[in-house]
Amino acid sequence: MRGFVALGMNTRCDNNEAMCAPWDDNALDVKQGIEYLRALPGIRHVVLFGHSGGGPAMSFYQAVAEAGADFCQQAEKLYQCSDELANLPKADALILWDAHPSNGLGVMRSLNAAIMNDEDIINHNAPPRFDPALDPFDPAHGYDPEGSDYTEEFKERFFIGQAARMNRLIDIALEKMQAMENGTHIYLDNDAFIVPATAGTRLANHDASIDHTTSRAQQLLKDDGSIEDCCKVNSVRRVGQTPQVSRSFDGVGFSTVKSFLSVNAMRGGHSMTDIDWCSSNNSTPCNVDVISVPLLVMAMSGHYFLRDGEIIFDAANSQDKEYVIIEGATHGGTPCTRCVPGGQAYDGRYDNSVKNNFDYVANWIKARF
Repeated sequence: MRGFVALGMNTRCDNNEAMCAPWDDNALDVKQGIEYLRALPGIRHVVLFGHSGGGPAMSFYQAVAEAGADFCQQAEKLYQCSDELANLPKADALILWDAHPSNGLGVMRSLNAAIMNDEDIINHNAPPRFDPALDPFDPAHGYDPEGSDYTEEFKERFFIGQAARMNRLIDIALEKMQAMENGTHIYLDNDAFIVPATAGTRLANHDASIDHTTSRAQQLLKDDGSIEDCCKVNSVRRVGQTPQVSRSFDGVGFSTVKSFLSVNAMRGGHSMTDIDWCSSNNSTPCNVDVISVPLLVMAMSGHYFLRDGEIIFDAANSQDKEYVIIEGATHGGTPCTRCVPGGQAYDGRYDNSVKNNFDYVANWIKARF
């Protein structure tokens, strides 16, 4: 008989990024899971399955398992891993299921680019100062709480501004870490790193034209189970947010200096198109470049990772790789009941999204093992 054993794991961070220092050590938890599964009777193959932020985590694990700890100790990394990550046991395949390209890039794309004085905020508890030319909630720039239509000029300035703000935050964190190493910081091991307006200003959540489509024709698994591969695939997600999150306590990012650098930081010059993918170990595109095992990349058309999934697929070095998009699925794979034209009631058009998702995964695995 053949079947699947699924092992779900909470890593040591367990959604508490302030405790995630260094993030790289999550690989030691994955290692324990693989060793546990390999020891079970009848287990012949182990497939890593990374959903959302599990994409960077699982791809990082396999990259280090295949390429060695030198991969995560390169000078370009904002935070290098330890030698404890040497000799990790390899998995036999990797599935990236609506995976983040990077937690750090997610933070960059969520930053309010209008904030001008992060150094004073972090070091002197100053109130934020905003550049009105970068205000994403100004109707003059195209903002509408029911769905924005930002001008091209504003989008470009905002995306460049997000990367610039991220680079400033990184420089502040690196300066603090250097002071710790020199023995001149108030604490020698770590410190709080609290950043306002790190949520609520991801423009893709306001303007449906952003991250709307793949760059070329891709496989679309339709709700009826058929596969269409003739065309670019569009996101069917709904958009529209108020300024409330960005301007409130809920929009504040709580981390430490070391967890920020290892989890939430990534260099770049433009938050959408100019990313230094290998500046962080938390980077799915950088990781898949050194992975050789079979790779399945899946994205959900009720979310905004369609182009990111394509970038991950293109960066992958495996000779056995596939990219497929599930019609009408949310980030969690369930039917997107909101993903219908405005004013219409949901009519069941995406009801098979869960079945289609996991049937495809099962058939992909069976075809290889």
